[in-house]
Amino acid sequence: MVVCLLPLASVTLAQQVSQPSFTNQDISAYHGDNNTLVNAIAVIEQSAAGKVIDIRFASTNGTPGYNVVLVKGAQVQFFHFQEHSKQVVELDASSKPTYMLNWRGKADVHFALTAQVSLSTAIQTAEQAHPGAPAMAAGIARSASNPESDVHAYNVLLKRGGSVKRVAIDSATGEEIADPSALSSF
Repeated sequence: MVVCLLPLASVTLAQQVSQPSFTNQDISAYHGDNNTLVNAIAVIEQSAAGKVIDIRFASTNGTPGYNVVLVKGAQVQFFHFQEHSKQVVELDASSKPTYMLNWRGKADVHFALTAQVSLSTAIQTAEQAHPGAPAMAAGIARSASNPESDVHAYNVLLKRGGSVKRVAIDSATGEEIADPSALSSF
């Protein structure tokens, strides 16, 4: 991995990160600030007694919340967190978003659990590097060109105005990756 030192910040270069698409409705429905996603993770982890490894804003019937992939023991579980009521509800097969169907058995679970930098820290780093752009989603990713490589990072999606900006944070160093397109989607 190459590190390029820039004035006031260091940015890590990596190998390609696509992101889940958000509809304009999802973007306009999101009204969080720079602490919202990290605070949601803390409530979810305490309530569900597990570790959040993927979280994405999802407005359900006009109610803001988050779809969550959580590891509890050796099991991957799927939840929806309702932001206002602070309820954590396990998703059943019929209510899981499509992207969640691919999580069971993924090597990414191992990478998320063994990362030196936490998901919450990665979110805070991304938000601090991009003031006024709160995180809407975050999760683990790996090199798109070589999935067997040791390049792993967090994808963090920030709401910047009316659009979504993708930021990648190295899961080992906590530094922003200069080219997030080098990672796979999360």
